[in-house]
Amino acid sequence: MEPIRIELPTGLDVGGVNVYLFKQPEPVLIDAGVKSEESWEALQFGLAEHNLTVMDLSRVIITHPHIDHFGGAGMIQAHSDADVWVCELGKPWLTATHDMWAKRLRYYKQEFLIRVGLDEMEANIILAGMKAVAQKSEAVNAERLHTFAKDGTLQLGGMAWQVIHTPGHNSAMTCFYQPDTKMLLSADQLLKTTPTPVVERPLPSAKRTPSLPQFMASMNHIAALDIEAVYPGHGRPFGTKYGLDHHIIINKQYSRIHSRKADCLTHIQAGCHVPAQLVDKMYAHHPLQFRFAGLWMLIGYLDLLLANGDIRQETVDGVWHFYATED
Repeated sequence: MEPIRIELPTGLDVGGVNVYLFKQPEPVLIDAGVKSEESWEALQFGLAEHNLTVMDLSRVIITHPHIDHFGGAGMIQAHSDADVWVCELGKPWLTATHDMWAKRLRYYKQEFLIRVGLDEMEANIILAGMKAVAQKSEAVNAERLHTFAKDGTLQLGGMAWQVIHTPGHNSAMTCFYQPDTKMLLSADQLLKTTPTPVVERPLPSAKRTPSLPQFMASMNHIAALDIEAVYPGHGRPFGTKYGLDHHIIINKQYSRIHSRKADCLTHIQAGCHVPAQLVDKMYAHHPLQFRFAGLWMLIGYLDLLLANGDIRQETVDGVWHFYATED
């Protein structure tokens, strides 16, 4: 049984988000959209097209704890007997949503945005945007939340799907692969446009985990799979079944990342050493309030350059500075 795509509005720059429905042997939903009336109405309409209501859902399975994928799960629980499932790594975001957002905001305000060299006005714009996004999610009922292993198996549509942990865009990201039918529910790991490697708050006394290198390693894992149909978290399905081989998408993303990484190094060699300066150079075509995703990508390029030994990092007056190793 193929998953049925239902697109829900998010009210975010990312546009619509896909949830996927399996009707048999029991109605199961993959992801839940954001918490909003518009998303709720679209979900009800999408289910009704298949003669179902929210009350018919037995399970909601979350691919990763980003608000456009889990934000509406609490609303679904409130109107049904559905249990929510998520990878064990993502549980805190679903059960302690407010606390997790508070910790991330504190990390960005007191640490990350200072390190990248943003001024107070720019930092406040980003923090305000994060606070607004946080309102599109809520905690689920912990008594009806279950976890699955990051290398486990899920029963969907009468078939066994392999759970594949693909950190990078999100540290708890999971994709679901059905080897017999060669179908992949790719969430935000494999999209037609490169997903941003979100900078996450590190654990106390731990170093920040470089997200883009993780994403690239996860993509290598996906590239090795035998896939005919990809059902992404955003946009229409693709794959050889739909006339677009997923390797073409992957290679295009690799090429784009390496090209932008080279641009980043060129700017560093030309005298731009602070992340905030580099964002202004590389994303000048975006309005200030929309450069946040660019900042995440920029940090990813810097992480790749550091890993390759092309640059070195120093902290000057609390701000990260990056220099070409040949300097």
